[in-house]
Amino acid sequence: MTGLTFNSLQDLLLRNAWKLMKHHLSWLLVSPEALRRGWLGWILSGAVARTGGLEVVWAGLVDEPAGRAALLVFRGEDAAAKLSAAVGTVHAAGSLAAMLGEGMLSAAEPGADVVADLQRFAAGQSNALSLPVAAGAQRSLVLVKPDNFDFPGTRPGAVIDVFARTGLVPVALKVDHMSVAQGMDFYGPVLDALTERFGAEKGRDHWENIVEFMSGSRPSAVPENERARPGTRKILALVFEGPEAISKIRTVLGPTDPAKAPSGTIRKEFGTSIMINAAHASDAPENATREIGIVQVADNSLKGFVESAATAE
Repeated sequence: MTGLTFNSLQDLLLRNAWKLMKHHLSWLLVSPEALRRGWLGWILSGAVARTGGLEVVWAGLVDEPAGRAALLVFRGEDAAAKLSAAVGTVHAAGSLAAMLGEGMLSAAEPGADVVADLQRFAAGQSNALSLPVAAGAQRSLVLVKPDNFDFPGTRPGAVIDVFARTGLVPVALKVDHMSVAQGMDFYGPVLDALTERFGAEKGRDHWENIVEFMSGSRPSAVPENERARPGTRKILALVFEGPEAISKIRTVLGPTDPAKAPSGTIRKEFGTSIMINAAHASDAPENATREIGIVQVADNSLKGFVESAATAE
């Protein structure tokens, strides 16, 4: 270790960690038809359940010959072998392929060069958010909140599956770690309401609790020059587009307080409190535009993710 500074040693450890990570990555491609049928959430849950809890680390849409498909990148020990076995074939009882049918999804084969596969997918990454909203349609941002990711499990997929009841199809996906700065911006309008209701000190405390829940840190505990760093809590952002998207999404989401939410809604089924209530959804088209910008859903480069893994050699 002679001659190594703390920073160079830290860099070496991080590079080795990435090297190990790269060899435990794999991908799952949800076909355009499966995406249109609203099976994304069910497939995500099924993949996690059948692999012993592989972690989803990237998600997005890619353009395939048959249309826009969803790509999920997983990380974990023997990821390719586990995910390939989970997908299986239409003749393997209990496999995802047997339940969904031929051509609905595919995964990397064991021993495949996963990074090379992802590079090919990156060349066809879809960016529907760069296009104008379709005539007569709305966009709604949905955040699958950090409480769904407290441990590897089927909850994130189950939450998405409820949103599928609307018949809306996601036009963007992103695995994200909200920074403190983003949390402050995203929930900025909430601060005034909390201050008015509880007073300046108590209202600020409630607001900081929300930002901490979403990002992992309290604004008052993080120096201003560090607030833009990615947070420690995972979220999954989705943008849905279609007629009456805002009201359709919020109907299946349910009221903010799970205790007041109707049975069958996301917050009734998965929420535990006003703050820990499973998901967020935009309440107006203008707020959807604002929130999509803050979360930077369009800034979700698969190419950048792959390069980060590849340069760790």
